[in-house]
Amino acid sequence: MKRDEGYFSSKDNTRLYWQSIVPENPKAWIAVVHGYGDHSGRYRIPMEAWAKAGFACMAVDYRGHGKADGKRGDVLHWTDYLDDMDTFWGRVRQAAGTLPTFVLAHSNGSLIATHWAARKPSGLKGLVLCSPFYALAFQPPAIKVFAAKLIRPILPSLSLSNELKIENLSRDEAWQKESMADPLYLHVTTPRWFHETMQWQQQLAGKGREITLPVLMLGGDSDQIASMPAAKAFFETIASTDKTWKEWPGMRHETLNEIGKEQVYDNIAQWILAHL
Repeated sequence: MKRDEGYFSSKDNTRLYWQSIVPENPKAWIAVVHGYGDHSGRYRIPMEAWAKAGFACMAVDYRGHGKADGKRGDVLHWTDYLDDMDTFWGRVRQAAGTLPTFVLAHSNGSLIATHWAARKPSGLKGLVLCSPFYALAFQPPAIKVFAAKLIRPILPSLSLSNELKIENLSRDEAWQKESMADPLYLHVTTPRWFHETMQWQQQLAGKGREITLPVLMLGGDSDQIASMPAAKAFFETIASTDKTWKEWPGMRHETLNEIGKEQVYDNIAQWILAHL
């Protein structure tokens, strides 16, 4: 397998990062979009699994994350993520040539990919949405929400702890330790990011009918971060006649990094194979 990496610029010249794993004679390409606080390097193991199954994978670090430029965990306008996605998709399509191209996204990446897919981008064969962050699975403390609203007009990019507990993301203790030691893994958020993201979650209303391509949506039934009922409710509104819902028993938010993750990798690979 050939591995490569590099940088490219989004529409506003923000420098983004990509990395790829390409097997000999790939059957298709998968564009991998990480979640909030996340980065492409944390998808190395699933990318290797899919490469062994015959799929080339290219993953991105969008702004404010991983090796990309931008203030950590912040976004000036949420549409900047969609611009990043447009530019990244152009790179994937160029690399894929005439091969089928799919998008696989996780959590906040799934929220980005859903809005982006509603624009009907050229060449998108199918969409895999893991643990989509369409709504929080918990109610944040009212005092913190109120404080964020007060701070946002004054210090919108102030870095604040996101207070997520690593054990709520996955049951895999080895992965928990690795994530806590990862210097690129974020533990902060900003009032602006929180406000922008909540706004775009609300703007999902009606978007389902604009998505007509094949969709696989999956998550863990013990996800304490992203609401699975909200994801299922949106799934039901998707207009595609080719859509699949998969809920994994016992799994938490990081379905690609959970105990039993190999079954998830295989399920995704088999779905893509069926849509070539």
